[in-house]
Amino acid sequence: MHVNNIIFHELIKRGYSVRGNTRVWDISDSRLWYLTPALSKGFLNLKRFNPYRKNVVEREIALIKQHAKMISATMPLAAYNLIDLGSGSGVKAEAFIESLPRTIRLRYCPVDISSYYLGLATSRIRGMKSKKIAAIKPFLSDFKDLHSIAGILRNGTYQRNLVLLLGETLSHYEINDFLFQLSKDMFKGDVLVIGNGIRKGKRLVGLDKYRIPLFNEWFIHVMRGLGFKENEVKYDARFTNNRVEGLYRIGVEKKITYKGKTVAFKEGDEVVVGMQYKYYPKELQKFCKMYFSEVKLITDKTEDYALVICKK
Repeated sequence: MHVNNIIFHELIKRGYSVRGNTRVWDISDSRLWYLTPALSKGFLNLKRFNPYRKNVVEREIALIKQHAKMISATMPLAAYNLIDLGSGSGVKAEAFIESLPRTIRLRYCPVDISSYYLGLATSRIRGMKSKKIAAIKPFLSDFKDLHSIAGILRNGTYQRNLVLLLGETLSHYEINDFLFQLSKDMFKGDVLVIGNGIRKGKRLVGLDKYRIPLFNEWFIHVMRGLGFKENEVKYDARFTNNRVEGLYRIGVEKKITYKGKTVAFKEGDEVVVGMQYKYYPKELQKFCKMYFSEVKLITDKTEDYALVICKK
């Protein structure tokens, strides 16, 4: 039995709550989703899934290509740091850079908790051999360290930061706390670009798309990191607390001991491994205006996806 130190200690730190007669262990922290190459590859498989690729990846890339010049024009200087938060494979940063004027000079700074993703992003952007890219400086880190990263990067040549937060990353966090922390770590004149799906029609619909096998094939590696075998748990998704949750129901009584600490799971316990919020355009814009002086929301033709350009 292999136990992942970070996942196990996150579960112990959070403990469990009780819903009705069920114990619920909530470890729905997106930092855990890419900890290992297996987890990182699981998410890439989901991104390649045709509906996800068309509805999220392709729509976002099309918006980036269409509006990259306008976004870059919000920066007061022709040279700046391009901080790619949750860089993934770097494909969206590549689309952004390709669409910029030739006079721009960037230091590309991918930030990711996954060394696997950092390697992919760095190789992809370096492979562009673009004169727009003056340097590449990757950071193996989560978003909580943005304040130190921003401080390290700012110098006489690169005085401003343009931060990319794409791929619906924002939807996996409590929006007020996340935007507050993010804006606090930015300087006046810095720009944040959010890529996020937006809601149309009824608030909680379409649950079946979160139950496709690819989610289990991805998230099961979180449960393996807790010491479970695949036949001891069952994946499901549900709507609760105005969000969708991906979870596992425990099918066995099991004690897991790691580094002197023991957790006793009961049959029927639930472990929440993923969650996502989705907002109407006016809601998303309202939240962003609480933390940034200038906010512009741009949707695609279907009005299912948006870029939000936020200036500090």
